[in-house]
Amino acid sequence: MEEEKKEKVTNLELLRHFIASAIIYGIILLCLIFCPAYYETIEENSGFDYTIFFTVFYLGYLLIAPIIYWTVRPISVKDSRNMTIFGYFARQFSKDMPVEHFLKGLEPTEKEKQAMMIVFMQTFFGVYCVNTLCNNYLPSFGYNLDFLKVMFEQAVQYITAGSGILSGIIQYLNDTGDMWIKLAMTINLIILAISYLSDLDLFKNKIKSVDTTPLGVISCIMCYYPVVLLTDKFLQVTEDSLLPVNNSALLAGLNLFAIIANFGMMIAVLRLGTKSGNLTNRGIVTGFPYNVVRHPEYSMQIFYIIITTIPLYLASDMGYGDKFFVTVTTLAWIFIYYLRAITEERHLIKDSKYQEYVLNVKHRFLPWLI
Repeated sequence: MEEEKKEKVTNLELLRHFIASAIIYGIILLCLIFCPAYYETIEENSGFDYTIFFTVFYLGYLLIAPIIYWTVRPISVKDSRNMTIFGYFARQFSKDMPVEHFLKGLEPTEKEKQAMMIVFMQTFFGVYCVNTLCNNYLPSFGYNLDFLKVMFEQAVQYITAGSGILSGIIQYLNDTGDMWIKLAMTINLIILAISYLSDLDLFKNKIKSVDTTPLGVISCIMCYYPVVLLTDKFLQVTEDSLLPVNNSALLAGLNLFAIIANFGMMIAVLRLGTKSGNLTNRGIVTGFPYNVVRHPEYSMQIFYIIITTIPLYLASDMGYGDKFFVTVTTLAWIFIYYLRAITEERHLIKDSKYQEYVLNVKHRFLPWLI
């Protein structure tokens, strides 16, 4: 009976959690609304204003969350991350605190680090996914699935054309390769957006822990907008689509490998489902393709970087100096993804299930090799 009483959530705890959450989410929304980096993408692409989505999301939270809290009374409120964040800032404004205590109190505890990093991670990557979907991928499909029917009809037309099956396949890959890549990326981003914007027992994606180490965080966020704009100043990346190659058969082969790489990443994300996400441990997944290598998504990303770099070497107007620079930047990007894998494992290895997983799946990137 005593244990049951301890497990009950009081109305005051529910109210505090709701108020803390409403304030923190409101501050985040205001920061997003006035963030120039994201508005640049909206103006450039003339896409959907993602801030409308998050404003509706926030207003929905204000209206629906109190009903859920007072009806379900989730026990997780007792360990509210948002209240933990509030506790950290409240400590900074404590009255009559000696200077040495104040300076010591500036350093967050491990629990406070975890709480703040989780909020940062969900905001940074959640916004990235929604922004990229609304302004890059969904508009190119016209916000419907009619393009799939058209692409399959085109496949039949190309193959049955008088020029021959092989010529038809080559032409089809060269004409539709970008769309297949965008399709894979769109599916990825939808799954990731749902994952980042949720932390629910219903989705079995409750966050157990998050990597707070500087190397882990920096090596991860430097691959994503808007931080990647700074990264790209030093390590220029190739475009999403392949550069023109004079040989149509070679270009078709590169397009095919690029499609395979992106669909490989998509399969890895789909397997994780709502447990997908950077820097977090939401539970260990061991099914295909994670029973082949430990980092299938990074393997495919590295493969894609290599595929999109090949056309640069084939460009006749590039000198040896330029090709050397391309080689260095390509290796640097591959090293960044290697770092991400290493720091990810360093975080996950604290989980006993991951320790067992590492013993069973011995290779990080390539089966039987790396």
